[in-house]
Parts: sequence; C-alpha cells; structure tokens
Amino acid sequence: MKTYLAVPLAITLALVMTGCSSRKAGDLTSTPVVPLVMNDHQASLTFRTIGGEGDHPVSYMYGYSDGRMDDAGDRVYDTAYFKRIPAYLKRIGGGTDSISKLVDADKVVHVEGTVKAKQFTFNGIPMPTPFDKEQPVAQQFTPQAKKNYVVETVIADTWVMNVYEVSPTGERKTVGAQKNDGAAD
Repeated sequence: MKTYLAVPLAITLALVMTGCSSRKAGDLTSTPVVPLVMNDHQASLTFRTIGGEGDHPVSYMYGYSDGRMDDAGDRVYDTAYFKRIPAYLKRIGGGTDSISKLVDADKVVHVEGTVKAKQFTFNGIPMPTPFDKEQPVAQQFTPQAKKNYVVETVIADTWVMNVYEVSPTGERKTVGAQKNDGAAD
C-alpha cells in the first residue's frame, strides 16, 4: 500500500471506531416509557437495558411467588445501539430495545436479568479472567394496579438492575428490593 494513502486511511478508521464505541458511564439515559393499556387488576412492566451497546444484551425473566419464571422475550439491547442497526440485521440477529408486559397487581413479582458476556477462549476452551463480572442481582417488588414500572439494567463498570415506578409525568421512584433466595425468617 502506498504510504501517502496509509495515514489518511488510519485516521479515518480511528474516527469511525471512536464514533461506534459504547456510551460512556456518564451518558446513561433512556427514552420515556410508554405503558401498556391496563385494567383494574394489572400493572405495566417494561424491561430495558442501558449501555453495553451490542456486546452485552440482557435476557429477562419474571415470575410470581410460585417459583415459576417466564421468559420476557427477546434479548434487550441498548436503545441508542438498537436504533443504529439496519433492519435486515435486526431480523437476522433478533433482539429488541425494550419489552413490555402486563403483570398481576398486588402480587410479589420477581425479575432477573442475565447479561450475555463475551467469554475469553483459549484454543476453543472458555477461560475465566479477572475481568469477569457478576450478573445483576435479581429484584422483587409488589406492583400496584394501573401503575407503570420499568426494570432497567445499566451496563457500565458493574451490571446493576433496578426497578422504578414511573409516574405519568416521567418521574421515577425506586421500588425494587434485592430478591432473597434464603429461608424464611
């Protein structure tokens, strides 16, 4: 390759790569939540992921006190990342930028998320690294009828999942508590 072409090509490649990098920890914002239509015995629950770009989609599960957990749906990617993907790649790879479900009101709801992490392999053998992160801690809460809730996993230095009650004006109030899998008190 000609040297007079190598330098501009290298600069262009560097600019493209920095423009496609994941969001910084200070830029972890999300778009407003649009609730589903509810009746007097239901609440709207939206699952979201912030950060992580395409490297760390989250698979969500939810359930009630009977111990049975249901899959919420496709993997959930960061909204800003998902908007930049061409439609044909979305169809091939699957996934979404949010999932909304109706849940029963006045029953304890358990939610958990599993972040897909790229694992380091050596000669095809998965190897643990000191950079491996713990999965987000499962949450539980009791939704109230005709209220809107969002389960949001933030992918940054650590993976943190929180549950918020979202008012009609968009204000958030933390409502989730860590799920206790131990024996009863």
